[in-house]
Amino acid sequence: MANPMYGQNKFDDDANVFGVGKTNVLKPAAGTSTVSANDSGSLIFLNDADGVIQLPPAVAGLQYKVVFGIDTTAGCKILATAGDCFFGTIIVNSTTKTKSSAQSIDHATAIATVASYDTLDFTHDSNTMGGKAGDVVELICLDSDAWMVSGALISDGTDPDAIAIINAS
Repeated sequence: MANPMYGQNKFDDDANVFGVGKTNVLKPAAGTSTVSANDSGSLIFLNDADGVIQLPPAVAGLQYKVVFGIDTTAGCKILATAGDCFFGTIIVNSTTKTKSSAQSIDHATAIATVASYDTLDFTHDSNTMGGKAGDVVELICLDSDAWMVSGALISDGTDPDAIAIINAS
């Protein structure tokens, strides 16, 4: 298709190509799903209450956004590859009490003992976790060891405290 008059569509047919104004949406199957480095930049729509996402080995620049389609239950996880870890801040707000709490792990702490910080656990009705439908977690790999995680989650727990989403597997 040629460019219309006055340049209304300067992308021509490229406007329909992934990466030009569109986001690749991954919908993992139930159970454990592995995402690849080629999926970087994708939105992962996790519509499995106890689904597990396995990340590829850490390479600086990889990034994913995970959106929960339904409330999470025990067993819902995001896993780093062996030798990789998570750091960052996760905020959990309560639906039953006017309270929020957070977990924050710094980069140096996480890479010093990667096996202690290699799993993200989600359960919507816990006092130490969260993960309601519509919650979002962002993952950005900053180096060959660590994924920075950020997110604001909701919990149906009665008194969220001592948040423990970034854990050991």
